[in-house]
Amino acid sequence: MNEQSDDQLIEQTLKGERVAFGQLVQRYQTAVYSVAYNVLRNAPDAEDAAQSAFLKAYEHLDRYKPEYKFFSWLYRIAVNESINLRRKKKPLTGVEHAEAVEQRSSDALTEENEMEERIGEALMELTPPDRAIIILRHYQDFSYPDIAYIMDITEKKVKSRLYTARQRLRQIFEQRGIQIQA
Repeated sequence: MNEQSDDQLIEQTLKGERVAFGQLVQRYQTAVYSVAYNVLRNAPDAEDAAQSAFLKAYEHLDRYKPEYKFFSWLYRIAVNESINLRRKKKPLTGVEHAEAVEQRSSDALTEENEMEERIGEALMELTPPDRAIIILRHYQDFSYPDIAYIMDITEKKVKSRLYTARQRLRQIFEQRGIQIQA
């Protein structure tokens, strides 16, 4: 059986075939959830943001421009939904944050998992847009043009924001005593 292209599925969806959009959801649900989780660091919120991203994509599918990759367009929606949800959530207070970190710590965690946890916590101290740009570049390996499209900024702005976000993250690492091998 030939797998249909994104463009074919989009065309079918626009003609009223909802099953076609379901195939797009199946194709990209893991990636959309992953970006949402990386921005939000919370499974229930990531599920909400992913669901919201797919809903918005479906509602605005007629605005999709085929000259761009569908995945980049969908990813952009997912990043924005995640950032918006993060902004709506009240950040943890210092005491609540310390208690959350303490609950997650256990003797069973390996050294590698502990380091990932510490890096994840440091990432959470960045603003949502800074966190998103770091994740897109360093965790998802997106190119500068793709990040520019996803975040709706110029490539020059991507480089500038990425530099600034890295500097902020480096400061957070230093404050927390996290040593990263370059």
